[in-house]
Amino acid sequence: MPVSVLEKVFEYLKRSLTIAWKSVFFNFNQYVCFFIAIIIVQVLYGMMSISNDNNNNVEYQHIMEEYNYHMVLKNLNRDQMQYLVEDEGTVFKSDVIFQVTAVDEYKNYFTGEDRFDVYLFFTGDLDWCAERFEKSYQKDLANLGSEGSSFSKATTALMTFEDNVRANAVTFVFITLILLVVAIFLLTQLYNIRINQYKFQYGIYLTFGADFKMLFGTSFWELFIIFVVTFIPSILISTLISFIIYNASGYGFIFNGLSILKIFLFTLVVILASVWTPMKVMSVKDPMSLIITEDNSNLVTSPRRSFNIFAEKFPTKYEFYSLWRFRKYNIQVLTSAIVFCALFIMGLYMADIYTTDLNYPRPQFTVNLAESGFEYDEIMSRELYELDGVRAVEINDNTTEGRHIASHIITNKKDVLPFKNLVAYAGTEFNLAEEGQYYRVSSDVLYTAMTEEQLRVLEDYDYDGDLTSIITQPKTVIVGDSISNVRTYKFDVGDTIYIAKKTGQIKSVDSNITGRALLKDQIRYFHYEYEAYTVGAVIYDVPSGSTPIYLNLEDYKATTGKTPKATSFNVYVSHDVTTEQVKQLYDDIREWGRVYGDVKVQNTDITLLNAVARDKHYNELYICISILILCISPLIWFFSQSLYYSKREKEFNILQSIGAVAKEIKQIYLQGGLCMAVMSLFVAIILSYAGSYILFYVYNVMMPYFTGENVRYVFYMPWYAILISIVMSVFCGFFSTYLPFRSYYKHRFSLQNGGAGEFGGEE
Repeated sequence: MPVSVLEKVFEYLKRSLTIAWKSVFFNFNQYVCFFIAIIIVQVLYGMMSISNDNNNNVEYQHIMEEYNYHMVLKNLNRDQMQYLVEDEGTVFKSDVIFQVTAVDEYKNYFTGEDRFDVYLFFTGDLDWCAERFEKSYQKDLANLGSEGSSFSKATTALMTFEDNVRANAVTFVFITLILLVVAIFLLTQLYNIRINQYKFQYGIYLTFGADFKMLFGTSFWELFIIFVVTFIPSILISTLISFIIYNASGYGFIFNGLSILKIFLFTLVVILASVWTPMKVMSVKDPMSLIITEDNSNLVTSPRRSFNIFAEKFPTKYEFYSLWRFRKYNIQVLTSAIVFCALFIMGLYMADIYTTDLNYPRPQFTVNLAESGFEYDEIMSRELYELDGVRAVEINDNTTEGRHIASHIITNKKDVLPFKNLVAYAGTEFNLAEEGQYYRVSSDVLYTAMTEEQLRVLEDYDYDGDLTSIITQPKTVIVGDSISNVRTYKFDVGDTIYIAKKTGQIKSVDSNITGRALLKDQIRYFHYEYEAYTVGAVIYDVPSGSTPIYLNLEDYKATTGKTPKATSFNVYVSHDVTTEQVKQLYDDIREWGRVYGDVKVQNTDITLLNAVARDKHYNELYICISILILCISPLIWFFSQSLYYSKREKEFNILQSIGAVAKEIKQIYLQGGLCMAVMSLFVAIILSYAGSYILFYVYNVMMPYFTGENVRYVFYMPWYAILISIVMSVFCGFFSTYLPFRSYYKHRFSLQNGGAGEFGGEE
């Protein structure tokens, strides 16, 4: 009777799983690290998958508490209001696309006419409803408007929630890819370590006809057994951690059963990828080359020098030569283990970046006076600051880029950090204050006009000096210390900078050149007038595409030739304001604006967005993930070193047979451990610094080009993270060597007494 395909598959699975089960649990010590590693991988991804679902829930709950409408139409006349309330654009009931949830009525102070705000909740697909409203209703509303009047519309976070969910999904996919790379790297390294120590065994397999298919199948099913055993505990652990994190937000905790499938597929892909490459490489090896590498000789390089070990300082010099012989192995272990310490520090730095972003000062409201015919003045300032919750007002129309007016600043070379590639001053019009002084020039400056009340905007930043000095003291400026968010200057309060104002030119410069070349030509061919300014305050964490230079109104006009306009501004609210208070303040500012006519007020919802961001608990997630990643480092250290020294036991027995005593063998272990500890110290610092700086550069310099928003993240490596990383690396570097010695001392028999007793000889 023919055997069905299903029976063949069942028989294959049964045989493969049975062999893998026996292999794993009869050689449990060889696989214990894989159990721990796969649990860590599953918990990491489980936390991210569960948190993604909870984050969407938190965001939706926050928005529903804040808004029951998708769009608000502002400044409508009575006809426009009635058109919407009665839904005159709909012929059939099935065509209804919105419901009116509220109508606010108020007076126009100039005409006495009744005006209305109408709040709409869309009842169908949001994209389709918004498109139809724009093409049909909005056109009809415009036709119903009176001459000289206009209405505006604004959407809420409820309108963009579905877009945010899609954006969260994209972010989740990106995080999945990062975790996939980390997880595959981890398991691949562990498997490579295991393969390296058991190449003799694989050489025997290949000698008897094993090929890639057989090697891959054996390896995959072994890890699959471990995966199945750890699957349920990992889900329970990741769910418990996520529950503890999110339950505190007050929005409940949700568990989507789809997360189980995600974790299963993620881990399956990880173990498939982790054994594919090692087995592919192994399958093409010459069997005899594997058999003769039982003693790690694939990772041994001859020092090309022979010496009488007992005529030298033994075992110190012997072990130094051993470190060189096994340098490939040492480099592999150091980089593989310590890279996870670096990832731990990067994770904590990410948590700090997230916190910095939450605390970054952003405006709650934007106000536009352009259509009212007014400009922001002292009276308006007093009126706004009297409103409860207003912390600062920032004018938008008072900045000028230095390069746009062919201006630059000159600073003393001592005030510029090394390797910052600024142009050396080579002109003739600047009167050098002292012989022998060297100066640097930059046109990457942003001149900003400031009034006394505008200075409140700067109080949130980290600064030295007196912010009010630009108002109270002549020829004084406030400066930032960076270009493109990277610290460039080391200004002190009281330093002098020189601001250049173009007064004429010898000839025009090539319009096709930019950057340093353009600045050099400008200095060569333009006439400048230089004004000395004293640094009254230095701001260290202000965002900076170009170096910010803050001047009072008089100096700003003299430098740029422009009179600052004030037709639009941002309103910042108190740090402790609630979303309910923001609603009231929004109404108050709109009521204030009606006194001046057609004033547009837009709520940026930043308080709501920050509340949502805090309840998403990314800070806690980054910390948990970092701790789990740190746990990988000792895993690699002890797994690799225990196998490595077990293979060297025969070497130590040979040393005993030619005269080495127990104390000297112990010194080999201890000196090897000390050397690994010292090397791990330096490698940990180097990799951690490099990883953190990469994050700093990505978020500070690269991200603003994509987001359009400058946020300054100060570069630093958390001292506690560095300390933990160094202690972990040094501890593992030493004890991953010392513990194998204790095992060797306890279980191995010495050749000195013919193998008849415990480790003997001179202590």
